[in-house]
Amino acid sequence: MIRRVLVSGFLCLIFSLSLGAQQLDERQTAALTAKLNEYFSALAGEPAEVQNKECDFIISNCADSLVRQWVTLYLYDHYLQSPIMGDEAVAVHLADEWLLSGKVSFKNEVDRINAKVFTDFNRSSLIGKPAPELVLRDHNGLPVNPAVQSEGKYYLLYFYDTDCSTCAVETALLKQFLSGNEFPLDVYAVYTADVESAWARYTAMNLNLPGIVHLWDPEMESDFQRKYGILQTPGMFLVGPDGKILGRRLNTEALALLIKKLSAPQPYLYGSESSKVFFDSVFGEDVNDSDIVNMTDYLLSKSRKEDSEEEFRHTAGDLLYYLTSRRGEAYRQASQLLIEKYIRPFGADPEVAALSDFTYDLLARTPVGSALPSLSLHGTLRSRPGLFCKGVRSGAFDLASLGGEPLYLVFHTSGCGNCEETLSAIEQRLKEGSERKAKYLLVDMDELFSSYPDEAKAAMDSFDLSTMPFVLQARGGKVVRRYVDL
Repeated sequence: MIRRVLVSGFLCLIFSLSLGAQQLDERQTAALTAKLNEYFSALAGEPAEVQNKECDFIISNCADSLVRQWVTLYLYDHYLQSPIMGDEAVAVHLADEWLLSGKVSFKNEVDRINAKVFTDFNRSSLIGKPAPELVLRDHNGLPVNPAVQSEGKYYLLYFYDTDCSTCAVETALLKQFLSGNEFPLDVYAVYTADVESAWARYTAMNLNLPGIVHLWDPEMESDFQRKYGILQTPGMFLVGPDGKILGRRLNTEALALLIKKLSAPQPYLYGSESSKVFFDSVFGEDVNDSDIVNMTDYLLSKSRKEDSEEEFRHTAGDLLYYLTSRRGEAYRQASQLLIEKYIRPFGADPEVAALSDFTYDLLARTPVGSALPSLSLHGTLRSRPGLFCKGVRSGAFDLASLGGEPLYLVFHTSGCGNCEETLSAIEQRLKEGSERKAKYLLVDMDELFSSYPDEAKAAMDSFDLSTMPFVLQARGGKVVRRYVDL
C-alpha cells in the first residue's frame, strides 16, 4: 500500500507531462528520476515477481510514447546495473515484456542486440529458478551431474579458468573459507577451458581440498556458458536442497554471508498462507459484520492470556496482515481496534509496526464523525430522477456543500472488478428507489489523475484510497460510515 501511494504520485507527474512532445527537457527528466528513485527505495528487496508487476503498472500508465520509452529504458538500465543480487531478473522481464517484444523501442540497434545477448545468457540461471542440469566430466572422464549427485542437498558450482587473475584471488579466498566451513555443502569446481595439463596442475596446487569434485567440459557439450551465463570467470552459484538457485554470480564474501543467513534461525514470516487459512476458518464466509470486531478482540485477548509474548506478537501481526487484506467496514474497524488495543500498547516487530503506522494513518483520514473536507472534485452526481431533473450531473462539486440524505462518495478506477460491481449496485438502487433522497458522487480516479492531478492528490491526502472502490456515507455534511459495501 505504501508503494502504491508513491506510484500514485508518479502517475500524477507523468499525466502532467505534455503529450506529443518531441523530447523531454532536463527539468522533466529530473522530476521523473526523483520520483522513480523514491519508488525504488520503497521497492528494494521485494521479490522479482513483485517488482515486475510494479514496473509493468508504471510503464502501462505512461500514455505518451516518449515518456513510456524514457521510463522503460530508465527502469531497464537501473535493474541491469543494480548491485543487488536478483535484480537482473527484473531486467530480463523488462527486456522480454517491453523492449524485445517491440512494445517499446530501443534507442539503437546495438542496444537491442546487447539486450538479446543479456537475456539469452541469464534467463536460465535467475534466483529462484531450477538450476539447469549439467553433465560434466571428472579427471577420469566419467560423467557427473551435480544436480543428481547432490539431490536434496546444498551444492556450489564454481566456474573458473586457470589463466584468470581474478579467479586466482577468488580461488584462494574460497579455499580459505571452505577450510573452516561447517555448513553442509557439496562443492563442484568447473574448469571452463580445455588444457588438461593446466587443469591438473591447478587443481593439485590451488584447489586441493578434500571433498571438492573437479569437473570440466572440454568439448563444450553441456552448454554451461549459456545455461549459467559464463561469459567471463569466475562465476559462483549456490543451489538449495530443492534444486533452485539461491545465489548467482557470487564471490566468496557474498557466499559466506548467504550461508550465514541460511544457517541462522529464520525470521517469522507474517501474513503467510497458513495464517490466512487459519483466519479464514475463524471468521468464516458468513460472519456478520457486528461479530468481526468482537471476534478480533476475543482472539487477541485470549492469545494475550494464554500464549508467550512472542506467540502473541505473531498472532497480532498475522491478524493485522489478514484484516488489512480484507474489504469492508467491519474489517477496518477491527484493524483499528487491533492497533489501538494490542499492537501499540504491547509493541510489534518492525515490519508489523510499519504496517500498523501506515494503516492507522489511512484510518485517520476523514474518520466517522468528522466533517467532509472542503474539497472540489470532478465527478458525476447521480440521484433518483425527478420531475425537474434527470438524475445525472457532471462537473466539479464542493463536497462540503453537497446535499443528499444520505450522500455517498464513491471513488473508483478502471479495470477494477469490485468497482464495476459497486457501480452496478448503485444503478440498481436508483432504479428501485431505495433511499429516495440519496445522492451518489462518483469520482473516477483515473480521470482525476489524467485531467485534474491537483484534485487527485487532494483526494489521496484526504481519504483512504489504498483500496478501491472506497465508499463513504455522509449526512448533514458529516461522515457517518466508511468502507461501505453497496
